Amino acid sequence: MIQVDFKTKKNGVPILSKDEIDNIAEAVLRDYKPKLLDNPGALDVEHFLEYYAALEMDFKDLTHDRSILGMTVFNNCYIPVYDQENDQKKEIPVDEGTILIDNSLLEDSRLIRRGRFTLGHEVAHWLLHRQIYAVNRNQISLFDDLKEEKQPVIKCRTTDIECTGKKRLVTDDDWMEWQADNMASALLMPKKVFAKLVESEFKSAGINDGYYQIGTDFEKDLRADVLSYKLADIFCVSVTAVKIRLKNLSFIRDHQDRYYSFEFSF
Repeated sequence: MIQVDFKTKKNGVPILSKDEIDNIAEAVLRDYKPKLLDNPGALDVEHFLEYYAALEMDFKDLTHDRSILGMTVFNNCYIPVYDQENDQKKEIPVDEGTILIDNSLLEDSRLIRRGRFTLGHEVAHWLLHRQIYAVNRNQISLFDDLKEEKQPVIKCRTTDIECTGKKRLVTDDDWMEWQADNMASALLMPKKVFAKLVESEFKSAGINDGYYQIGTDFEKDLRADVLSYKLADIFCVSVTAVKIRLKNLSFIRDHQDRYYSFEFSF
């Protein structure tokens, strides 16, 4: 696996723009499977996670209310999960380099594609943020009993993954979640091949400005919505993920030149 390089703050948190994240994702995919950059299709995210990023994957009931969808574990530690049988929290030992995904994404067939995005989001944390949690193995014992607030773990809530609203980016955690979400999009829907598909669809619809303003033509509004479903099938992601990607790449805006907003769905 290639080593990605980027600027960071003194505490290790990356300083990245959307374009820089797209470039990092492209470099990673070129090293993993270059054809994904030219031929639109679904990234085998589980294979990528296990055989390229050398991570382990496991499914657990992470919380009682399904509020946490995924966790990335950077060092050996104990992780609190939900014991459904006894309706209580329990701690389990988890190895460094483990991605934990909530069982709800496995059990509900309607959420399979969101599960793929969640895996991409967690891998992105590993690629971009593991230097923050780096430790000297000679200075810690296996599965040190760390307090929960100091655990070498990123816990991603439902509001962190496929975020559909304008979220205020204030804390380092906010920025890292934003980075992981954008990186997941860039891995699952590589910019160049994604853009080529959108531009082809725009051309066939008579849209020649490089973007479309929602609300200017009823028929084209419908075609823009249908396009989201078509792209979701090609890249095997949720319609929500596609609509966010179209918005972030400025392909679709509303009639007042703001980013468009139509109904999000999985």
